[in-house]
Amino acid sequence: MESINTKTNFQNLFSGMLAKLTEREQEVLKRRYQLTADIEESATLKEIGDVYDITRERVRQIERDAIRKIVELAKTEEFSRELKSLEAAYVNYLERHGGVVREDRLLNDYVKQNHNFGAWRENAYLFALEHLFESTEKVEDHDYFYPVWVHQNIDLESIAGLMLKLENVLQVEKKLLQEQEIIELAKQHLDNALKERIEAYLAKHSDLNLENLLGSYLSATSKIENNIMNQWGLAEWETIRPKKLSDKIRLVFQKENAPLHFSDIAQKIADARFDHKNICPATVHNELIANPVFVLIGRGVYAMKDWGYSEGTVADIVARILKNAGRPLDREEIYSEVLKQRKVNKATIYLALINKDKFGKEEDGKFKLV
Repeated sequence: MESINTKTNFQNLFSGMLAKLTEREQEVLKRRYQLTADIEESATLKEIGDVYDITRERVRQIERDAIRKIVELAKTEEFSRELKSLEAAYVNYLERHGGVVREDRLLNDYVKQNHNFGAWRENAYLFALEHLFESTEKVEDHDYFYPVWVHQNIDLESIAGLMLKLENVLQVEKKLLQEQEIIELAKQHLDNALKERIEAYLAKHSDLNLENLLGSYLSATSKIENNIMNQWGLAEWETIRPKKLSDKIRLVFQKENAPLHFSDIAQKIADARFDHKNICPATVHNELIANPVFVLIGRGVYAMKDWGYSEGTVADIVARILKNAGRPLDREEIYSEVLKQRKVNKATIYLALINKDKFGKEEDGKFKLV
């Protein structure tokens, strides 16, 4: 089967098919499925009926007739060859993900990368998947999966069964797993039927391996997820999807393993997309100030206290350094030790050292506690 240039053909193909409908049929489909970029959200039957001064039932009939016409057009010589080529390319992508792929990842990783849409939205492609491609179906409400598109040759319930087994193990062990560990666990719990289906995909796509497809299944489930350090666990765990701001900050610190400015922390929380909440830098700063597990070590720069950073002013740090040393120290020695605790310049440290109420100087220029 010949392939087509999927980067340019979909919008022309879809536009050509809709052009065969009446103007009202086109508008009903566009509004109902939010097909074009100028439509902000899909419309209800009543909203469309109000526009045309017709009943909801009449709108439903127009929608049904328009879809029937589109389906019939897909079988004609004018459109069938290109549609089959598009479907073959899509099925190839689906097989390379083990026959199951999350809808959001399908759109971001495949649809947007391989098709131009012009005035159409990506929803136009989803419309084609739902009504014109016989090899796939959408599963939207499932206890174990995000909205996914499923290849006709795969049994989604067998994958759900695998995810249930993994969930039970995690519930018992109550510990985070590295990616390779969760993959190995999945291998151990594969049943024969699912394994045979996977082996058929692997035989067809020799550049893939079992780990690739199991990783695809894990990315589709809503029960088991990975955190920003790619550690895997139950999605409900605070170490995976933290709800409290302090836990989000802690995860960011653990990932970066270095002190950070509060504004950088806020940005990294936003990038991590723990949830749909918008966290402003000021809110993060307030949490850092109030929570004793975090330590201010510079101008707006914080660290984890359990990394060994001490609380207090620069003068307090200098006093602790001299006390622990048990002897006078020269300026460079003090600078070196303070800079392990605080992100400040040497001038700030020197200003603390010349506080005669706290520090004195030996004849050789070394500093001591008063």
